Amino acid sequence: MTRRNVSCKIATVLAVILEISAVKHWHVTENGKIQPQHDTVFDMRRSYDLLGFLEQEKRKETADAIYKKISRKEVSIDNEFVGLSMADMESSNSDCYSWDKSLADIDVHASIVVDHRLRDGIDQTDYMLFNVVANSNQAAPDCQKTFPLDFSIYTFEHLKAMQNRKNLTQREELGLMRFLSLNTDLNHFGHQLAYSLSRNSTSWIYLNLASIYWRIKGNAYNALECSRRAIVSAPRQYRDIPLLTTAGILHAAKYSGEAAIVLHTAIDHNPTESYHHLALGHVYTSLGDFDRSAACYDNCLRLAPDTIEAKQMKYAILCHRFLETSLLLFDQRLRNVLSEIHVYHDWKEEWLKLYEHMLWEQNIKSATREIKLAFAREQDLHLLAINPVERSIHHIDNNIVLSYMDLGDRKKIAENMLQNVHVSLHLLKNLQKQVKERSNRITRDMTELNIEYNDLFASPTKSPKYRNVEIKKGNEDFEADHWPKISDCDSSMLMFGDGKQYLPIYLSPENKGYATHLFVNELIDIEPWKKHPLPWHPPICQTPKSFNERYITRSLLDATMQQHSPDVSLKPFLHNLVQTADLAEIGQRILTATEAKVAAPWVLSMLASLHWRIVGKPRLALDCLQLALEKVPKEFEDVPLVSIASIYHKIGSIDDALRVTDKALQINAVEPMTNFLFGILLNIKGNYTGAIHYLKQALRMDSHLYDGRALMLLKTLACREKFNVITGNYPVD
Repeated sequence: MTRRNVSCKIATVLAVILEISAVKHWHVTENGKIQPQHDTVFDMRRSYDLLGFLEQEKRKETADAIYKKISRKEVSIDNEFVGLSMADMESSNSDCYSWDKSLADIDVHASIVVDHRLRDGIDQTDYMLFNVVANSNQAAPDCQKTFPLDFSIYTFEHLKAMQNRKNLTQREELGLMRFLSLNTDLNHFGHQLAYSLSRNSTSWIYLNLASIYWRIKGNAYNALECSRRAIVSAPRQYRDIPLLTTAGILHAAKYSGEAAIVLHTAIDHNPTESYHHLALGHVYTSLGDFDRSAACYDNCLRLAPDTIEAKQMKYAILCHRFLETSLLLFDQRLRNVLSEIHVYHDWKEEWLKLYEHMLWEQNIKSATREIKLAFAREQDLHLLAINPVERSIHHIDNNIVLSYMDLGDRKKIAENMLQNVHVSLHLLKNLQKQVKERSNRITRDMTELNIEYNDLFASPTKSPKYRNVEIKKGNEDFEADHWPKISDCDSSMLMFGDGKQYLPIYLSPENKGYATHLFVNELIDIEPWKKHPLPWHPPICQTPKSFNERYITRSLLDATMQQHSPDVSLKPFLHNLVQTADLAEIGQRILTATEAKVAAPWVLSMLASLHWRIVGKPRLALDCLQLALEKVPKEFEDVPLVSIASIYHKIGSIDDALRVTDKALQINAVEPMTNFLFGILLNIKGNYTGAIHYLKQALRMDSHLYDGRALMLLKTLACREKFNVITGNYPVD
């Protein structure tokens, strides 16, 4: 009785768990017999397996839920496909789609020059060429021969294209023939130019015409040499004309980034010349910077509304940007469709796996192939219409398994469309891709139109003043065996007393070939005769994180903390840079050059250290000298070392001064300032023979060293050694 009650309770619980789904599984036959239906997934192979029956129920519920999601996704994908059409985008801007030109078809290297005959203030006689009889030996204009020019700050020598101008190549710019007189014979024109330049080698108009001649010939090097000279010769109000010519050469030689720098300078000289803005628009278009190029074409059209070329280029850019935006939008929509198709495909895979498993669990003895397929048709699965499934029944171990192959027609269509869009986008972005790095660099450079620190001014721009070779004896008086005579040792002529007084020494980077006067004048766009705008601040160097204790010891730093007497005798080194400026203004110029990074940082640090030594603050000078030590090339390390050694001399640390000076001599043994300092220090230590030797070495390189003071010190020591002449002590600045 107890067992029967337990069985009844279990049956009741199972009925609740199964949610009377068995009603659909069992049926009563005509004979009143209860038996399972054979066309459902609940006709199990193992009818006795209760847990298997429950798992089959779960699989059925899951499959039905997935089917509902698949049906909704089918509708969503159909709607997306209906909206996938370029027709709407084409109709929204049909002019762009029907226009027969694109950026790839337009020559952004079109030849542009300013016709100087149309510029106000230029007289007709200025551009008239000298008549010359044509002959078989026609000459070509040789600007280098008629007008020597090694270096000029106005000709952008810092640009890599300028430095490499001998290797530049460009196409023949035959389009420039339209700027010459009608029916001009190019060879005779060149012959006339050559003769005219021989008569007037500094005519900027002749030089600019010669540059145009070489551009037509396709000779970038000769064209640049002529345009450089035209820039130097042209009055400021007309300098923009050869600047445009120069930029055109660089642009034609595929140095568009450098051409942009030159064009911005031309616009600074004459912002109302429309050709400059047109040319700059072409340059930025070739660099892929369409926002800037469109702005340049706008500027051109404001100045010259009828410029057809600017109108066409602006329209091409706008269409290019519209088409690119449209394709990117279309690309995103296609990606969304593909994403939905992939989700749809995953759900379908899961659904088929579930039904495959359910078929596996069915009673195969009572199920025929037709019943299986009828069951699939009974489900009315729309996904089979969307993604056709090739179905077959395979017999594996006497079990029937449904296999399938996804044909995915619409997925393939969407993927092909996406591939085509990607090809179109690749073609549109081809210009940007080719010049992406250069465009990024120009974007940085043009944020402020300053010429930044570059390779040219990181290195010397001329040969060293004193080459590091063996010093040989000369013909000076002090080389003679009988020197000095007693008449040379008149005590009234000897200015140094015993020669042991402190004398400030500074080794200038100019000796190494650096044009330091450019750094604080032209390179910061302030002419030497103009005042630097107020306010003026001293060139304080950033305090180093640490000092090189081999050269700048803690004792030196401590000894220079207090105020010291100014090294006024070093003033000429600064005033020679800007002769009309006082010390405070020169300090500001050094600071401006440092912040603008116009030249090698170590050289600017040396100039700042010189400023602080002159004002009597050697501690601040040491900050600058440490920064110089960190950046200076090894072969020029003697420059900051000499200043450091001189500061050691100032505080009375002679041994340290000798040690550092000796290191400077090891780097370069011929610098007269270094030999002079070493001679001074050896004299203080009592090594008179050595002092005389190094003073003579210094004077053999520069007989007028330190305004004659080096010779006077040598004479003082020699007189003392030879005649035991005792001289008085005189103060020395």
